[in-house]
Amino acid sequence: MLNINATLLDLNQNLFSAVGNAAAAHTARVAAIARNSGPSGPKLDANQSRLDARARESTRQVEAFSKLKIKQNRAVKTLDKAVERLNDMKNILLEARELIINAQDPGATAEGQRDLANSFDQKIGKLNLRAKGAGNLGVNLIGASIRDIFSANDLEVPIRPGSLVNTTYAGKFLGSDYVVTDGSGDTFLPNIFGSSLVQFPNADANDSGVLLKNDDTVVFDHDTGALSVTRSGGGAPILSGTLERKGIGVLHSYFYGNFEDAALRDKALEETDAALSTLRVQISLFESKQTRAEVAANFSQSQIEDNRSVAASILAQKEGAERRFLLEEQKRQLLFESALQTALSYNSQGLGILLQDVASFGFEA
Repeated sequence: MLNINATLLDLNQNLFSAVGNAAAAHTARVAAIARNSGPSGPKLDANQSRLDARARESTRQVEAFSKLKIKQNRAVKTLDKAVERLNDMKNILLEARELIINAQDPGATAEGQRDLANSFDQKIGKLNLRAKGAGNLGVNLIGASIRDIFSANDLEVPIRPGSLVNTTYAGKFLGSDYVVTDGSGDTFLPNIFGSSLVQFPNADANDSGVLLKNDDTVVFDHDTGALSVTRSGGGAPILSGTLERKGIGVLHSYFYGNFEDAALRDKALEETDAALSTLRVQISLFESKQTRAEVAANFSQSQIEDNRSVAASILAQKEGAERRFLLEEQKRQLLFESALQTALSYNSQGLGILLQDVASFGFEA
């Protein structure tokens, strides 16, 4: 009886081992099929190649407009500074005009008028300093840093990335200056506050030029520019020639009789008012250029943002598909490993569990 039971026990053990192996193998095969049944790569848009090309073009546009905007920002800052300085110059000239009005007061003394004339020259010098210092990164649209140059710079900016056509922001010299050319062809320029006329070019750095004194006799024709300067008590002029105005053309006070002559004071007021009118017109023109430059820079910024958004959106969509693919891959791998572990566990432990309940099969010893 014991031998029969032992034989049946071996037989059942072999039977359950075979069944366990088959079940485990089947489970492993099913798990492997499930593991390998997923897509081989991310599920991308059907037009992904076209989208990738668009993303590359958008990135190129961002780079191109970013380079252009550097130049446009420079133009905006240069025009901002020019407009700021022009408004300062207008205010300075308004203060200079007030000095002429004060000199016309019936109670003004000759000494007081000369003092007002000296203050007027200080204002003209201050105005010229504001024009001289209006540059930005080497570009000055309303003045010049070199004393004997009376032309301003222009500023050119491409109208779009890579274009050979430029937007030109034209400069205009708006200092209040002049040059005197004598009979020998030598040229003389006033110093910044008008106390002397200095020959240019001048090889002697210590030469202070022709000093102008309150009692000099200055004869000047405001229409032709003919000029002669004679010392008090002297016979021949110490300087004679032709004066050419530069910029807004207000002269120093000795061309207006040091404000002691009523007719010349009127001339000073007339020419100062004309210069103020010129500055107001130029402020309006430069403000228009300033707005134009700002619009161009803002357009480039919008192109940068739009193209950056397009490229980022396409990239995000592509990266999202890749992340979803990786998550699905991880999920399939985990399911495969779980199924495989279950199969292996059943194959190694299932028979022992069944044998523990052998009585249920009627195989008691």
